[in-house]
Amino acid sequence: MMRTHSRRGFLTRAGKMLGGVALIQPSAAWAFATRAPSSDLVHRSAKAMGTPVRLSLLASEFSSAASEGAFGRLHGVDTLLTVHNSTSALMRVNDGERVDGRAVSDVARAALHFGGLSEGAMDVTVLPAMRRLGFVPGSSTEGLIDFRQLDVDGTTVRMKTNGVMADFGGIAKGYGVDQAIAAAQSAGVSAALVDAGGDLFALGRPERDRAWTVGIRHPESAQDLVATIDIENEAVATSGITARKRMVEGKEVSHLIDPRTGQSVNHVVSATIVAQDTMTADALATAVSVASRPHGQHLIESQPGVEGFLIYADGTSFISKGLRNRLRLL
Repeated sequence: MMRTHSRRGFLTRAGKMLGGVALIQPSAAWAFATRAPSSDLVHRSAKAMGTPVRLSLLASEFSSAASEGAFGRLHGVDTLLTVHNSTSALMRVNDGERVDGRAVSDVARAALHFGGLSEGAMDVTVLPAMRRLGFVPGSSTEGLIDFRQLDVDGTTVRMKTNGVMADFGGIAKGYGVDQAIAAAQSAGVSAALVDAGGDLFALGRPERDRAWTVGIRHPESAQDLVATIDIENEAVATSGITARKRMVEGKEVSHLIDPRTGQSVNHVVSATIVAQDTMTADALATAVSVASRPHGQHLIESQPGVEGFLIYADGTSFISKGLRNRLRLL
């Protein structure tokens, strides 16, 4: 379903009460809320995967082991899959090595899956273009962009062609959130929310009669929300051009790269995906931000357990069928 909105119609007042729901301090990309008194939730924050991460647990279930286990898992994924460390597992793959490891093979296999599913809109081998545009440090020599150059055999990963370089930024954060949730569950946690700067998973409920409420930030106003949605045992991820822009040769560009051209795209200003796991939500949020409108909308509607809310640069928006009765536009 396509909607047209005025810019003014999208804006809501900062800190507005969400239908009697108390707003909790928003992260860089999200605000989440619950009616539970603040004393019923314990929040811990850290930085991982290049973004602030917030973990919220029920006070009755909080333990140092649960908190440290979740953050430890996130940091472990970050260490292995970062492009900011030349000795990481991912950068060794980029340097032509054959690397063995569960995290790098899990994410590489997912990158192949979502690359094929999106007909190349989600392509992780855009590191040279990201470097050329200044979003990732390092020298850039333009090379082949083709996710199919990833070769995954069991837990071993390599590049088929020298010079092809991957950046897992559009998928690894979701994987890290899922791993953090798994660590919290193994410590006996039944309800938690892990929010990694726009990629989050809501486990269980913060209250017996209410799910987690997630607020979707307005793409052009950091203090405003455009919609809210209740989620339970689901993931939500957002991708947008506003948070990461820079000037290149006098032109404003985004970090979202069209693999066909190696250039940035900006026709989708905000893409929100709801899915059963955060890696899926993360990957599809990137894919539909790059794909054409018809392709992106079809991709959302064709995947079981996936819903989406897209805001386009011209002020129109799209809400998938299964989300229309759940999303509350503000």
